[in-house]
Amino acid sequence: MNFKSFSLAISSVAFLFLFNSCNVEPIDPVLADQLAQNNSSNNNNNGGGPNGGNNSIAGTYLLTAFNTSVPTDLNGDGTASINQMSETTCFNNSTFILNSNNTFTATGGGIDIDLSVTPNVLTCFTDPSTNGTWTLNGNQLTTNYMEGGVSYTDVFTVVGNTLIITEQNGEVVGMANGNPVFLTSDITAIYSKQ
Repeated sequence: MNFKSFSLAISSVAFLFLFNSCNVEPIDPVLADQLAQNNSSNNNNNGGGPNGGNNSIAGTYLLTAFNTSVPTDLNGDGTASINQMSETTCFNNSTFILNSNNTFTATGGGIDIDLSVTPNVLTCFTDPSTNGTWTLNGNQLTTNYMEGGVSYTDVFTVVGNTLIITEQNGEVVGMANGNPVFLTSDITAIYSKQ
């Protein structure tokens, strides 16, 4: 669940959930409005209960966007994109399961640079499951988990049926002159309830 590794690039840190000591930024109001409109037909009330209505927020969420402020062309088709999921399948099937008993399980993968070969190449990786607990306060979902003996806390913004988390100045994989490189980029991951 460590965002640093989720940010497309870090090979030695387990992928999934995102944010290792990250700064949570407020969601872009235009994006929030669009997401709210898209999800209005499936409006879940997050009210009630000690954690804002666990039964309505509980469920399986699938990673549907991994957006970076720096566009990349990882698939070499000549068209750079800010949504890395349109550039690689490495993030496919990344899930975040919120159980109604305030526990979660996250699974997924990411993309990295294999530095052991010359020239360096892009490679996908899959991480072991991450387990922890979560609480909901208003539209802020807070997760707590241990990874490698270190405790992490991440904060997601809940917008309709989506969970959104952002990291400023994260590290992602990109391409320069046909070679994979690490780039600094803002990163926003969006999980949609299934």
